[in-house]
Amino acid sequence: MKYWGPVVLYALAIVYLSSQSNPAQQLQLPSFIFTINDKILHACEYGVLGILLYRAFKYTTPTAGNMGLAIICVIAFGISDEIHQWFVPQRQADIWDLVADTFGAAFLILGWVLITEKGRKRLPILK
Repeated sequence: MKYWGPVVLYALAIVYLSSQSNPAQQLQLPSFIFTINDKILHACEYGVLGILLYRAFKYTTPTAGNMGLAIICVIAFGISDEIHQWFVPQRQADIWDLVADTFGAAFLILGWVLITEKGRKRLPILK
């Protein structure tokens, strides 16, 4: 539950936001959010999901390839999210959202690994 709980909660938050016809207005987000490109928001949103998935796989599965598993899960979740949005009023499915989701996940997972794991091996002070 320690590692999978955050994954489930975050995924549920994504599903909730995807169910809203206009989540930015309904959640009364700060005005600067409206100026950020939609694809950047997708990349960040799914990048965090990717990091959470990577951590969950890393600490609960004994096999290598946790990075790949996390990215595959993000892609599958992104596909299901786009299909879901197809049925939500005032929303639409967009293949470029899925591309942004995948890129964000891969980029942030790689950054997470480089900062938290590879960096610790090079800098003994971080141990």
